[in-house]
Amino acid sequence: MRLAVISDIHSNLEALTAVFEEIENRDIDKIVCLGDIVGYGPNPKECIELVKTKCDAIIIGNHDVACFNHSELYYFNRFAKQALEWTTDQLENNQLDFLKSLPDSSIYANSRLVHSNPHFPQSWDYVLSIDDAIFNFAAFEEKVCFIGHSHQPIIYIENQGQKYSFAENSEITFQPSCRYIINVGSVGQPRDHNPASAFGIMDTAAQHYELIRVAYDIEKTQAKMHAAGLPSFLAERLMAGK
Repeated sequence: MRLAVISDIHSNLEALTAVFEEIENRDIDKIVCLGDIVGYGPNPKECIELVKTKCDAIIIGNHDVACFNHSELYYFNRFAKQALEWTTDQLENNQLDFLKSLPDSSIYANSRLVHSNPHFPQSWDYVLSIDDAIFNFAAFEEKVCFIGHSHQPIIYIENQGQKYSFAENSEITFQPSCRYIINVGSVGQPRDHNPASAFGIMDTAAQHYELIRVAYDIEKTQAKMHAAGLPSFLAERLMAGK
């Protein structure tokens, strides 16, 4: 099976549409989403509906939670908070109910799916270092755990539970003696200084993973954000990929 893994869409319809178009060209069997469908961007309703239609499994992210649990807003900076308050006002009740229904962890294609980390998914703690990865490898049994949240693609590797490393390369072939935590990056707001959308493809037969980058119409998204009165900082960062 060829599985596409997307994450951190953040209401960026142009990015999401470009990614789905790329997925259609790559002989993909199933698509899963690791959450943060909304937040930051100008098209939350449209992105929710597309994800509902296209994805076979969907995990909840912290921005999704904040739309119906407003106590979570305390943990966001002022730009993200402003965008989330705007986002919540845009959503229909059925879309809020859909977000509420999403799990914080799942197993799909024998892989663990979470938004932030497998140890305690709704702590929203990041996996940003080897030490973070070592701690989280103990929290799942599957060979692969897919994560998002940081918007920065990376692969952490556990070799027979004794050696740990990371890889920033765009593809990797899974080894029998290893397990992996794979951050697939962000569709709607990349933060690795590459503004192109990111998502991953896992081929379960070939035991292979590849990171894919897709260009999209950033200026169109930015214009929509300005028109909606969303913070300029959130629009401007898209072009810089940070």
